Amino acid sequence: METIALLLTPVISLMRVMLEVLNSVVLSYGFSIILLSMVMRLLMMPIAKRAIRAEQRHAQIQLQMAPSLACIRANFEGRQRFERTEALYEKHDYHPIHSITSLGPLLLQLPFLLAALFLLTGYDALDGQSFLFIDDLGAADGLISFQGVVINLLPLLLTAVAIVEAFVKPNTSTNSKLKFIVVATVIAVLIYPLSAAVCLYWLTSNLWSLIVSIKTRSLAE
Repeated sequence: METIALLLTPVISLMRVMLEVLNSVVLSYGFSIILLSMVMRLLMMPIAKRAIRAEQRHAQIQLQMAPSLACIRANFEGRQRFERTEALYEKHDYHPIHSITSLGPLLLQLPFLLAALFLLTGYDALDGQSFLFIDDLGAADGLISFQGVVINLLPLLLTAVAIVEAFVKPNTSTNSKLKFIVVATVIAVLIYPLSAAVCLYWLTSNLWSLIVSIKTRSLAE
């Protein structure tokens, strides 16, 4: 992780300056974190649009090939199945590795999400800072308490938003949805104990992605 943090130092430094500038204007670290997440997404928009277009293109190809693939798998085995599948892929200019494009937008966000993680974890200025229903941005939110069990709500919310997005995205295959859900769930497990500040940043980013997916779906219909 130290190596990753070192590589992301320029991004982390930029985000720190932006956070402090925003806070000097709005006088709220919580609101500043939300604005910082939105600004970073705005800066990524040109690249994100390309990633989304590539994702949609390959998702459409997968849908077109699905009936032929099902027929091949039902009627051929072994070498014949392999050769006919490869011929189908070649016909559509497709390679199985292209399926990773379903994770493109998420992978694109990852360096910035990690930069936010490194920046906001252990950021002394956030200790004891409250925001809306969050008592301390520098600690795990612990927003739900049931029979003595404390549950962090923000990591669950951002995971729920990511899963909803998987089903909202247009022209997305079932396989791609499952991959997206698995990755989102793994990330949720990893960030569950992190500070409310980190989760608030990531939740804002996920909500942005969901809104973009909803807009894209509405335009496609």
